[in-house]
Amino acid sequence: MNINIVEELLKSIGYDNQKRISVKKVAVLVDKSRIDALKHINKSIKNSIYDESPSSDSSVGRVVIQGIQILAKPASKQGSASAGVENESIVVNNINNITKNKNPINVTFKGKNKSYIVHGCVKAEQVGGDTSGRKKADILLFDLNGKKYPISIKKDDAETWESADSYFSAEAEKIIQAAINKKKTKLIYEGSYYKIEPNIAVRANSTEKKNVVFGSDLETDGAVVTKTFSTSSFKIKDDNMTIECTNIITEIKDVKGDKDVFFLIRNDKTRKSIKKYPGIRVLAAYKKRINKNVVVLDR
Repeated sequence: MNINIVEELLKSIGYDNQKRISVKKVAVLVDKSRIDALKHINKSIKNSIYDESPSSDSSVGRVVIQGIQILAKPASKQGSASAGVENESIVVNNINNITKNKNPINVTFKGKNKSYIVHGCVKAEQVGGDTSGRKKADILLFDLNGKKYPISIKKDDAETWESADSYFSAEAEKIIQAAINKKKTKLIYEGSYYKIEPNIAVRANSTEKKNVVFGSDLETDGAVVTKTFSTSSFKIKDDNMTIECTNIITEIKDVKGDKDVFFLIRNDKTRKSIKKYPGIRVLAAYKKRINKNVVVLDR
């Protein structure tokens, strides 16, 4: 087995649009769900294995056949196929495809920890481009009475809640200065920007956590849903759609464990959001993003 044979096998099952990455790795370029594509490839090619583990080159895993890796990538990086937005589109399209014929339906997002239900749903819309006033919703579901249910969608491999450059920059400046004074990190001037060594982080307080996770629109009737969706995530029975999810957050007590909120202050020479320290940025990150190389500070 070699890369040429794998490419021909992929063409034989309908994947003509390909990109060779190396002699051991090829990507199929698809418009549909990448997970569905990898499952189809795994099913169609004998002796292949679908490794679902996310990594730096693929958040949805890979199919491996005798040492050759097959990835699935969006056919276009623009618009609906961009990172995250593709995931949201799958949910909206699946709901709207059903409501065209069955209207209304009851939609249940079923997580391992809890469920979130919208009764009498008539349609769904993508709204992730509207972040004004700290809106967090990626999609809106509408019921029979026109009530909106805002939902933020995170992929399974997500590690950040938001870029907190504007929200937390003033506080970050104080934290950097305090960390330097206490010798928890050191500041290095690189001519036009600064670096800190090591990167630092602080745990968000309850108000900050609420703002970062729920924003201005999710706390009352909304939810944060975690899942990298595929066709198999959606089940229809009569007038009910169940959407399998990994985790659901509807109240602040749900924000715990790996999803707890920390402000990660790290180097990025392209950023100038912290006026006193250009070259340093802030992310509102999951706890799992704070690795052993980051110094966690008390406030």
